[in-house]
Amino acid sequence: MKKTISVLLVLLLLFLFNSFQILNYYLTRISGDIEFNNIETHIISFFVSLSSLISTLISWKWLSKMRVKRLKFIYAFLLTLPLFVLFTSVIYILARASYGLSASLEMLWFNLMFTLSFAHFYVSGLTIAYLFFNETNILEKELIKAKHEMESMQLQMLKKNMEPHFLFNNLSILSSLARKDLNQVDGFIEELADVYRYFLVHNAFDTVPLKDELTFLRKYISLTNRRFDTAYSILLDIDNEDGFIIPFALQICLENAIKHNEGSPTNPLSIEIKRDGDIIRITNPIRLVENTFNTGLGLSNITKRHQFLFDRELFFGVVNNNFVVEVPIIQIQ
Repeated sequence: MKKTISVLLVLLLLFLFNSFQILNYYLTRISGDIEFNNIETHIISFFVSLSSLISTLISWKWLSKMRVKRLKFIYAFLLTLPLFVLFTSVIYILARASYGLSASLEMLWFNLMFTLSFAHFYVSGLTIAYLFFNETNILEKELIKAKHEMESMQLQMLKKNMEPHFLFNNLSILSSLARKDLNQVDGFIEELADVYRYFLVHNAFDTVPLKDELTFLRKYISLTNRRFDTAYSILLDIDNEDGFIIPFALQICLENAIKHNEGSPTNPLSIEIKRDGDIIRITNPIRLVENTFNTGLGLSNITKRHQFLFDRELFFGVVNNNFVVEVPIIQIQ
């Protein structure tokens, strides 16, 4: 119903505008004295059009200063009318005065009716349309820029969240190792320093070469084996090291599997890290450790980073009684 009313209203406005023009042309025919070859006529017409443009720009600027947003184009058109009436009346009076003639109120009214139809509706309408779409386009670009800036800021926050998350878990490993075997602490600290150095260097990057990440992961696996001995059987089976990956994604997945699942020398937890096309799949049986505190930062972190950077989903969940994480490999041209 609303759509029908809107269509009828538009048709009515078109009919009224057309009728106004026909009336205007009729009045010009019976009482006008316009001559195409008269240069003064063209000069006056130019200034009439210019006054329409100026009045429109003034109205739009004032409404912008007043921060009018809703129905701005309608208010702008209405506001131009009194300005245009003033400007075009002054032009007409000056033009008549240059010939030593006066201008009656009836003549001013007729001139206004003619100039509205002849110039103002077109000049002002097209100017408002341009200003409206230009402003809309600028606003859209600003919104896109603001969105990108917000996403960039969120991404930096996610990166910063990784640093305490990584350090917290490795300090827990060091604490546990110190209680078990002090002789291994020095070697663990050296390997941890190498791993953390990689972290500090690559934390600023959105992606890293897969081969660099795998080198880092092997050192992390060494740290893990130093702590847990044979409690966790970690199989890293990736021959094709082409492509790029989110930094520390594999380490976080491995860390997540170890933290939340129980393993022992008599019954090791098997963790497989294999490549399948452009996916690296991390798989482990589910043997949940009771009363484990879960910060939720790990998988959530890399999932959000993939979403922000590449608009790609990172799958993780239970498949055939195994917990599976699939990390995409990024092919950068």
